[in-house]
Amino acid sequence: MNMDNNSINRRDFLKIAGTGAVAAALASCAGKKQPQGEAEAAVLGEVPTDKMTYRTTPTTGDRVSLLGYGCMRWPTIPSSDKKNEVIDQDAVNELVDYAIAHGVNYFDCAPVYTQGQCERATGIALKRHPRDKYYIATKLSNMSPSMQSREKSMAMYRNSFRELQVDYIDYLLLHSVGGGDGLDTLKARFFDNGMLDFLLKEREAGRIRNLGFSYHGDVKVFDYLLDHHDRYRWDFVQIQLNYVDWLHAKDVNKRNTNAEYLYGELLKRGIPAVIMEPLLGGRLSKLSDNLVAMLKQRRPESSVASW
Repeated sequence: MNMDNNSINRRDFLKIAGTGAVAAALASCAGKKQPQGEAEAAVLGEVPTDKMTYRTTPTTGDRVSLLGYGCMRWPTIPSSDKKNEVIDQDAVNELVDYAIAHGVNYFDCAPVYTQGQCERATGIALKRHPRDKYYIATKLSNMSPSMQSREKSMAMYRNSFRELQVDYIDYLLLHSVGGGDGLDTLKARFFDNGMLDFLLKEREAGRIRNLGFSYHGDVKVFDYLLDHHDRYRWDFVQIQLNYVDWLHAKDVNKRNTNAEYLYGELLKRGIPAVIMEPLLGGRLSKLSDNLVAMLKQRRPESSVASW
């Protein structure tokens, strides 16, 4: 990949690109230093092949796995009446057990994932493990106008605790800010109803350990929230980035996102970044035959893995 002098350099690239799942770059741009060996391994790509690499979250000191588990696509099976799909809980349990056994400790959920079944299934699977063995990330997903009142938003927030079977949430995100009508939608979801002030108090009380937001869409919303970082003290921010589309990563609404700009703004403020969809839901994990042929022509001595 050719990158000009204004692009992310190799050191910054390796901070992000070696991240294969949702909890990718926690604390990669944070102020708190990691142990020297661990930091160098993470930055320079000298990561061990037989164990997980971790990042340290600056605000809480959490040692979070470099790879997280996105729980949006839990496996499903037909319901008993064959009319709907339900989550295959046995499969989820097995997947969670395997992930934890191999060092993954960050699990990302949302109330709206998998037809509203995600948090419950994830809570059941994780409850079988000691609470200090994992970190739960979930979201306030009040995107629908019908869910943006304080009463409905509060009910959604409370329900996450019940579904996940926890009394605190490690990483709580304002879900998918930047959509709808941009700043107007943001204010309706979190400001006009007092929900952001409430969540800040929940963080003070310890029921939220880290507070952040996931971003899709209007960059004015992203800039607005970062411009007010001194007030809200975002503990982390989740952005979309993949190794092909640095400047044109597509969000769920097919809008372009300048991921290099987003990461740079977080870096300037020392806000840890979490990378979502680094492999575009798996589409970038296997190159097409045409791309393989093109790359092989340019670098015949190299393997697919090195590309």
